[in-house]
Amino acid sequence: MTILDTLASDHRQIENLFTDLAATPSSDPGRRILLFSKLQALLQAHSRAEEEVVYRSLHARLPEDEKPLEAYEEHHVADLLLQELASSCPGGPSWVAKAKVLEELLRHHIKEEELDLFALASEHFSEAELRVMDQEFRMLKHHRVETLLGPVRRATPAFAGRAIIGLQSAMGRYARRGELYVRRAIQARKRA
Repeated sequence: MTILDTLASDHRQIENLFTDLAATPSSDPGRRILLFSKLQALLQAHSRAEEEVVYRSLHARLPEDEKPLEAYEEHHVADLLLQELASSCPGGPSWVAKAKVLEELLRHHIKEEELDLFALASEHFSEAELRVMDQEFRMLKHHRVETLLGPVRRATPAFAGRAIIGLQSAMGRYARRGELYVRRAIQARKRA
């Protein structure tokens, strides 16, 4: 399996969560909170790992190509919307409207990514490199992020506000960069 297969699988999970969230009536805020919490955790873990492994690698190989930079910016806008959704009441019409905007943004982002960035990655990275990228992505997304952020998420209500989300994001970003740096240094040392 390559990074492209794993990313596509995550994309389907995100789309399914949005479909379930849209089908949840306003009279069931508990279900909305549960679905949004799952969506938020998946999006944050997926986005940060994807930025570290895929976008950074593409940008290093193709510094003049704007597609990876545009994808970074789309993640940034999605993060802002996630923060606003997390700090507001899930029962109101403005929350539903903002969730719809986030869904539309991410569906567009996923479509562009699967058409443009997947093609770039397939063209500029070997099958072996794509497999290594997949391992790094999975490690960053699942193992380290959940180890570090799991206790913070469990101790915090789903809609605790922007401060906790900002803290989670910063903690995760620094931990993932450090973990990836150490892993690459070990691999380089083994090759030497």
